Amino acid sequence: MKRENVEIGNKRIDTLIGKDSTFTGNIESAGTIRIDGNFEGEISTKGDLVIGENGQVKGKVKAQNIVVAGKMEGELEASGKLELVPSANVQGEVKMMLLVVEEGAVFQGNCQQYTKDQTERGKFLQFETPKEGKKGKE
Repeated sequence: MKRENVEIGNKRIDTLIGKDSTFTGNIESAGTIRIDGNFEGEISTKGDLVIGENGQVKGKVKAQNIVVAGKMEGELEASGKLELVPSANVQGEVKMMLLVVEEGAVFQGNCQQYTKDQTERGKFLQFETPKEGKKGKE
C-alpha cells in the first residue's frame, strides 16, 4: 500500500481524522492535524490544527494556528492565529494571539487575546477542503 502525503496549500498534514471516522481520546503531536470527522477529547500540537467543514470537535485543543470551518465546542488555545471561516460554529472559551472571524461564522463564548509582547505572531494558514475522488499529484 502506497502512502501519499496529504497537503493543504503548502502545509503537510501529519494526522487526519476522516469525515466517516469518530475518535475519542487524546492526541499529542508536533505536526499539523486535520479533523474532518468527530473527535472528543484533547488535542495538543506544536503545529497547526484544521477543523474541516464536516469536522465536529468537543473538548480542549491547543495548537500554533487553528482554522475552524466545522463545529467546535470547548476550549481553543492558539499561540498564533485563530481563524473562523464562514461555516464555523464555535462555542466555548478561546485564547489566541490573532483572531479572524469571517462573515457568517458563529462564535458564542469568551475570548482572550494574548499580549503583543509574545515573540510568536500568527502566520497566514491557507485553508482548502480536499477534493474527493482525486488521485495522484497535479
